[in-house]
Amino acid sequence: MSVKIQEGFALFSKRMDAKAYIEGEDETLDNMESQKILEIKRERDERRRKLLFDNLDLILRYRDEIMKTPRYAKIDAHYALRGGGAYIGPIAMQRRFCAAGVPVTVGVTLGSLLEIWGTATYKVNCSCGNTAYIRSFGGSPLTGMSVAGAICPHCKNEIHGIRSRPFGDYVRQVMNALDREEAAVSQAFTSGVFGKLSEQCSLEKMISELKLREI
Repeated sequence: MSVKIQEGFALFSKRMDAKAYIEGEDETLDNMESQKILEIKRERDERRRKLLFDNLDLILRYRDEIMKTPRYAKIDAHYALRGGGAYIGPIAMQRRFCAAGVPVTVGVTLGSLLEIWGTATYKVNCSCGNTAYIRSFGGSPLTGMSVAGAICPHCKNEIHGIRSRPFGDYVRQVMNALDREEAAVSQAFTSGVFGKLSEQCSLEKMISELKLREI
């Protein structure tokens, strides 16, 4: 049974000034659904992050082919990197902007991620003799100090406490990647040329296809 609430304008104004909003049943339901959607997205991102790093050796073996194959290179991979800084908070791996008046979200793709991992900043030597790749970093934009964590695709060793490079170098590579993705989407809107739905691919499908090739 719904309850009808009546209040005078003076009381209404005071409540608005105090930001004491009254939430209706429909608003409550919508907010609950939105929270569920966000939670499902977080769980999916965590699952895909684990899937990507569990198969990192496979992905790196086909690095050149992935970079040359748009349906692979454009796979969303914003969840693979994590970064943050003092005073500025988490480093966004996605960016929202307007292209021809249309709100668009771009993020670090698998192709961009492989380009980032191709730089010296995101590589570190592993004790097994192979190369490990940075997957998380933090630091201070004021002092430039940083600390990072990496994983080796060969022995699966996790390396922590990496402090040998400036914080800004990590951030710059991410910003450059997002700039490239934004430029590509803006160009698609300008030219009116977009990829076909049939050309889209998921991380799960790509890994399955690559594994089949190794059987």
